[in-house]
Amino acid sequence: MKKQEKLKDILIVGVGNILLGDEGIGVHVIRKLQKINLPDNVELLDIGVDSFSLILHASGRKKIIIIDAVKSGSDAGNVYRLSTNEIEREKDKFLSLHQIGIGDILTYLALLQTKAVSAEIVIIGIEPSEIKWGIELSPCLKEKMPQIINAILKEISLG
Repeated sequence: MKKQEKLKDILIVGVGNILLGDEGIGVHVIRKLQKINLPDNVELLDIGVDSFSLILHASGRKKIIIIDAVKSGSDAGNVYRLSTNEIEREKDKFLSLHQIGIGDILTYLALLQTKAVSAEIVIIGIEPSEIKWGIELSPCLKEKMPQIINAILKEISLG
């Protein structure tokens, strides 16, 4: 019988559609993080546009960090650190670019909030520059990648 692996405390989730340029920023960030030697308690997960699947991976975590493109009408490349409370208060300000947005998923997770799903949830939102067909990030977001990675590494150290 195979011993069941212990869930890692911190889950970093990349969200986005890589076929739409900057809309895929979350997935691109996960790919960059896969090349970094992260602490053993960190798991990376690329869920693409299947935001709903986050619910299947949430239980048993201490912290969940979600990386996604968010439109707030601010300058392209802005990086936001948002808590679930901020998303709830400012849901009209920050627009997810998916059919089922991160705000919707956070609402589901709140409904499921039990001992099994009691993680601190942080969203690292990035203001896109270009949402258009193509698998490349805009020059603006490519330039911001180190800042985004550093924001995530800071969250890991706080986790």
